[in-house]
Amino acid sequence: MFETLLNFFQNSPLSLWGPFFVLLLCGLGLPIPEDIVLVTAGVLAQDQGRSWIEVSLLMYAGVLGGDCITFFAGRHVGGWMLTSRWFQRIVSPQKQAKVVDFFDRYGPMGLFIGRFLPGLRAPIFFSAGSMKVPFWKLLLFDGGAALISVPVFVWLGHWLWGKFKDDLDQFNQTLGKSQGYALWGAIGIVLIGITVFIVWRQRRRNFSANSKS
Repeated sequence: MFETLLNFFQNSPLSLWGPFFVLLLCGLGLPIPEDIVLVTAGVLAQDQGRSWIEVSLLMYAGVLGGDCITFFAGRHVGGWMLTSRWFQRIVSPQKQAKVVDFFDRYGPMGLFIGRFLPGLRAPIFFSAGSMKVPFWKLLLFDGGAALISVPVFVWLGHWLWGKFKDDLDQFNQTLGKSQGYALWGAIGIVLIGITVFIVWRQRRRNFSANSKS
């Protein structure tokens, strides 16, 4: 997938904006791993002398833009789409039930966790819109998660291409290993975030209970 994207966008007018539009489509459910698109964007940035920070900002807009489109689609047409026969062929009732259970368990924090669940990401954001979750919560939780994943993978592609662009086999091997470290690092940050959120919510509940008593 990486080599396909690289060959398609390299030395083309879409070397910068191509990955951006792919990320928009990923937010709508396009079955392409988002991290591969971000790595490709970092590689293209290194190849053409662009700053990885500049490219990260654009890719962040693409990631969040796709999620917002999905969210607002759920807000406006989610009620009838979730029960329509053709939509249930795409997102089965079983998967919809998983999403509802997911929100019952994690609440708005599910928007943060959902960023790291490729198979459920689009249904989660679509369902959040249909459930009338406030838009600011999407920006806060999903946007916060994207601030972790987007720069990490863009920088990774930028850095690795600078070292191994003349040896594609070595690049792919190192990328495979580095993606695992990056993923576990992101998961660690997510777990810390979840723990902080749970502790904060529990203290808030205890404070409210003590105030009433």
